[in-house]
Amino acid sequence: MDDDLTISLPPHVLVFPSPVQCPINTMFDIAELLCLSGLDVTFLLTPYTKSLLFHYVCIDSRLHTYPISPSTESHSNHLPSIRLHTISDGLPTDHPQFNATELLDSMETFTKPVFKGLFTSGKLVSDECGPVSCIISDGYMTFVYDVANELQVPVISALSLSPCSLWVLSNLPNPTKAVEVSNSTSDSVIRRVPGLNGILTSGDLASMCQSSEWTHCTMKHLKKQIRELSRAHGLILNTFKALDGPILSHIHSICPNLYPIGPIHTHLAVRQEAERLIPLLNYSREENKDCITWLDLQQPKSVLYVNIENKVQLEWVQTRELWHGLVNSGKKFLWVRRAESILEEGRVPPKILKGTKERGCIVDSASNVHVLAHKAIGGFLTCGQWDSIIQGIVEDVPTICCPLSLDQQVNSRFVSKAWKIGLDVEWRWERNIIEKMVRDVMELKDGLIDNANTKKYSGRKSVRKGGSSYARLDQLIDDIRCMRH
Repeated sequence: MDDDLTISLPPHVLVFPSPVQCPINTMFDIAELLCLSGLDVTFLLTPYTKSLLFHYVCIDSRLHTYPISPSTESHSNHLPSIRLHTISDGLPTDHPQFNATELLDSMETFTKPVFKGLFTSGKLVSDECGPVSCIISDGYMTFVYDVANELQVPVISALSLSPCSLWVLSNLPNPTKAVEVSNSTSDSVIRRVPGLNGILTSGDLASMCQSSEWTHCTMKHLKKQIRELSRAHGLILNTFKALDGPILSHIHSICPNLYPIGPIHTHLAVRQEAERLIPLLNYSREENKDCITWLDLQQPKSVLYVNIENKVQLEWVQTRELWHGLVNSGKKFLWVRRAESILEEGRVPPKILKGTKERGCIVDSASNVHVLAHKAIGGFLTCGQWDSIIQGIVEDVPTICCPLSLDQQVNSRFVSKAWKIGLDVEWRWERNIIEKMVRDVMELKDGLIDNANTKKYSGRKSVRKGGSSYARLDQLIDDIRCMRH
């Protein structure tokens, strides 16, 4: 490509979401924000993540050319866009994709050299798109640092972990040194992690964080991910200063250059409205709009939204207890429950089927962003995945957390104890406990709605002009512009 032409084109960013964590919508939101600011983006997917994107998202309508605002740096008549590119994860097409260790090992062996080849072969460069000047990737894929370092392309890491979970995990090289271990209880207070102020106990950590399971393969990958963050130019976090300010001040010791730009999904609506661009496009596929139609018929704040997200697989006993708790609560509920999310099937009592028909709606997929914003939603039951929690905060929806793995227990504890915007089931998947928590949340007990409203206001303020997240997003874009080589 002609050097003068390359200089006239905007910076080109490669965005690479992890197939392990699958925060695809959030990473795609980042891609759109970069395009709105005048940057070109290549969105790199594995076959599995591409299938998820096309199945659950109206992706075709979001792949368009972006008009740039007068305030955006001009590059002749070029209009930035998002391009999709696919890279193999090295696994057979029928692989279940639930084993994170197998997937990461395969990508380290197979995908790493292919990833390097994308750059050296020139496949990412065209007359419409210059050389990649920056990579934004999920920190879980640490092989990206190796390739980028060799090619001298800066990397900005984007984590799906919450700041509180990142900080806890970074302080636990050996949990027996960080908690007071008791052989008879699991509620010893964590005392040696700065900034927690007694929020967590050893029992609040996910099972793989306990000392007896510290060699768990997934935890090894998480520890490596955190250790390698020092190689990143910066770290994108889906949070905002008013929510996580104290923890962020500690995370600077892991990666000094932080971009807390959350709630990420809200930037699009704010900036599109500010620049009078196209309205925010619907995330949901046509066949998944039945739930919105059902919600339109319900009273305001009368429905509990239930979504145990992404790759989580429930045992039948968990599904059974959750189902009984929902129906027995007497409250209406919208439940996103994919068939593959249940490991075993069991006979469902007629009473539960009758209660579901009267008060419930079960669908196989839905958009958190759109459902949580609906006037009928009065509560949210989630496993505690961070992107879902931050989406609930923006809509001031009180949350019930039913944590299952990884960082979810830590997130859940912050929801219930630090921010006081929801309740934590912990490990007690029992119908009577779930029933009571559903009633407490839907009846807004213990000041939940006041705390949720406060967090909502702070989150929305942060993404508007003059807000902390707005300013950090502008800084991220400015820094990327300076990375051109």
